[in-house]
Amino acid sequence: MNSLLSGERPEIAGRALSVAPDDTVAFDDARPAAGDGVARELARLVDPSVPTDAAERAIAVDQTNTSVIVDERLVVKVVGRWAAADRAAHLLERLAGAGSTEVAGYAGRVDWRHPTLGTSALAIVTEYLPGAQDGWDWAVDDVAALLAGTGPEPGFPAVLGATVARLHDALGAHAVPAPDDAPALRERRALVALDAALEATGRSGGPTAARLANRAGRLRRDIRSLGATLPGLAFDLHGDLHVGQVLRSPGTPPRYTVIDFDGDPQLDASERGRTDAAARDVAHLLVSLDLVAAVAQKRLGRADPAAFAWADRARDSLLAAYRGTLVRSELLDPALLPGLEAEQLAAELTYADRFLPRWRYAPDAAITHRHPSTDELPEDPWTPPPFEPTST
Repeated sequence: MNSLLSGERPEIAGRALSVAPDDTVAFDDARPAAGDGVARELARLVDPSVPTDAAERAIAVDQTNTSVIVDERLVVKVVGRWAAADRAAHLLERLAGAGSTEVAGYAGRVDWRHPTLGTSALAIVTEYLPGAQDGWDWAVDDVAALLAGTGPEPGFPAVLGATVARLHDALGAHAVPAPDDAPALRERRALVALDAALEATGRSGGPTAARLANRAGRLRRDIRSLGATLPGLAFDLHGDLHVGQVLRSPGTPPRYTVIDFDGDPQLDASERGRTDAAARDVAHLLVSLDLVAAVAQKRLGRADPAAFAWADRARDSLLAAYRGTLVRSELLDPALLPGLEAEQLAAELTYADRFLPRWRYAPDAAITHRHPSTDELPEDPWTPPPFEPTST
């Protein structure tokens, strides 16, 4: 069930809520943490059967919001900034209403009605999935095993395609015609992303800069194709879909669930809430298969053409399963995929430049594989960096 708190500084577990001028949400001027009772009390507002002494356990990931496991059966996601979870709460509630099994079970949300800021989601409570791993672990494990000759051809690409198709069928029930200028806007956004990637890699230097510069014309050509497409249909997407947003839980067969509906973290909050074409989610997921191939090569400590040969097969399998499962076939315009994939590859490089420099090698590998070089600048062949067990 859903619950509502009211007031400028309501208390949870004896700690006063507050919102700073920069929209940071705090409890007695600090972020909540496992063991302080905040997550447990929020969980009890949604599910009164949670014991008053239920255990809290932190989820060991670095994130803007704070997620805590309560009673070993619920995950309480507490926002770090005002309105940060409104989009996710809305979409999870809609998917729960549609009976979707592609997401973790939705228990409810706790909203905060603030006297001057309005009402916003403070916390989302969902099912806890014991033993679940995200795709940067399980997908890379599967592909690395294949490349090492110790594992079979992974079957997950088809599962992912069918899973996302079912999500899109549920969310796409609210699809509306995109505005007439949608093709031009998509093209403009993608060109900005490519220019940002070129600037970032050029500023940082190194072999990635030459490889990207030698392929910028091909990327730009794919992006320009967006302007010649139809507006199509638009609806609320996942917005930041990649294998890392898919949990795999142990079982026979394993269970796959999609998480994190907050939208693209590189976009402003106002942009994350915009509707878009189904092809954007699909393009992002296809790109992530190429990134898995790059990470698997890093894991093995060598460049291996078999990795991208797998990615080629995996992309075909995912797309075939998506199209074969999608009931609302009018949602997908495949003509958008090349341009949106090119944009996402560029965005991955910019993300690496801004937040995670060690990630640059992965989109660099995908761009180098997918787009032929003009050889205008001297370039070195792509090779993976040394493997570090604590990172992708």
